[in-house]
Amino acid sequence: MANKVIAGGLMPGGRLRLEKLSSLVSCGKLNVKKLITHPFKGFEHVEDALMLMKDKPADLIKPVVVL
Repeated sequence: MANKVIAGGLMPGGRLRLEKLSSLVSCGKLNVKKLITHPFKGFEHVEDALMLMKDKPADLIKPVVVL
């Protein structure tokens, strides 16, 4: 068993992967609510979200800016 390799993943990266993931989210087959730890409402908070990602506090998983 030492020479065995298990490699996995959804699919190759890029546009196709993002399209598939976004369709899973929009169809409700993939729930991402547990990943969103810091929601922001409105474009005026984009800078706040970016600064939060730069500072990387311990409780941060993903900040999201919604319209």
